[in-house]
Amino acid sequence: MSASTCVLVEMGEEDPIISVAQLVAGLIGDADGKVVKECESLLEAGKFTEVVAEIMAHGGKLFADAPEKDLEAAVLIIGGLAQRLSPADAAKCVDQLVAAALAGTDRGSLRAAILFQLYNMTTDIKARFPILKKILGYVREAKLAELVAPISHHVEDNYKSWNLDAAETRAVLGDVFTMLAETSGNSDPNSTEAKRILDLQLLFLATFSAGEKLDAKGEEVAKAVVTSFVKATDMTFRCDLLGSPAVQALEGTKSSGALKLLTTMLTGNGVAEFATFAKSNGAVFKDLGLEEAECLGKMKLLALCALAEKSAEGEFTYAQVAEALQCGEGEVESWIVRAIGARLVEAKMDQVRGVAVVTRVNHRVFGDDQWKELKTKLASWRENLEAVANMTVPQIEA
Repeated sequence: MSASTCVLVEMGEEDPIISVAQLVAGLIGDADGKVVKECESLLEAGKFTEVVAEIMAHGGKLFADAPEKDLEAAVLIIGGLAQRLSPADAAKCVDQLVAAALAGTDRGSLRAAILFQLYNMTTDIKARFPILKKILGYVREAKLAELVAPISHHVEDNYKSWNLDAAETRAVLGDVFTMLAETSGNSDPNSTEAKRILDLQLLFLATFSAGEKLDAKGEEVAKAVVTSFVKATDMTFRCDLLGSPAVQALEGTKSSGALKLLTTMLTGNGVAEFATFAKSNGAVFKDLGLEEAECLGKMKLLALCALAEKSAEGEFTYAQVAEALQCGEGEVESWIVRAIGARLVEAKMDQVRGVAVVTRVNHRVFGDDQWKELKTKLASWRENLEAVANMTVPQIEA
């Protein structure tokens, strides 16, 4: 998550926890040494958790006024020694440190760094996740925008190892992409930040199973993902969006218009079908914050993909493009160039013959049916290669 900090702690012959008590005593002006004496007495009785409680009774002063290195050393001592205790007692000690760190937003970066330290120091996975949730809340409250991106990557890389249920997974992913949206300051749907948010939203939606109803947050995210897809110029999507159970679950909700629009754009038969949809669903564009003209432009590119998918000979004519896109033949080449630039197709234009020769196309939808079709094609190619091999072996042997 962040670079590790190495703090060298100088200690005398006394127990290291007593050095922390001495630090606290100095901060609170305990000239009589009552705190230190009490801690020594408790330590002799083997009551380590009570020693920590005595010290952390002054946790506010420790986190507010202790020199940075001294504070880091104190946390390392208490947190490190706590890991030798039973899980329950260790959790009690760490919880007191966490509570003290969360008690103020002054020295915010330092407090956050200590919270990360405690998180990394905790060996019990079940105890780590609650600390992470508190870190997320603190970073948001203290407005530590610089920490949001590294946290988001840490969550994305590790959340599956935390053995969370679907609700917990949605909660943590939702917190992270909401924080990213709040701190990005960039409304461009094609920005790096927008793509990061979209990646996390897709992970959020992936927690919904087929037939599962969306709650309010799920509906909001599914609707936002569809809107992001339509707005983005980079249409090389990394998932079967239309096949997502969460997106399909929009049917019958207040946001069902988003699903209807997506279905029309990804499975419709060209611009004519889109025009029919737009004529009777003008409110959908307004609800999603989309311009109909921009959607029409994207629809034309997707219609060009559909035409390329269906081209039996690996080519299609300019006349076919003009019909599918409902544009003049003079505009055809510019649309093909735009599709190539968007990495939707790879093709060469033959102006003499008035055709485009396709070498690759991005399928608008790639779900189970497309995987089955690909499997069939691969099996056919394998059979053909085996047949060629069988024909060539006798000739080689001769």
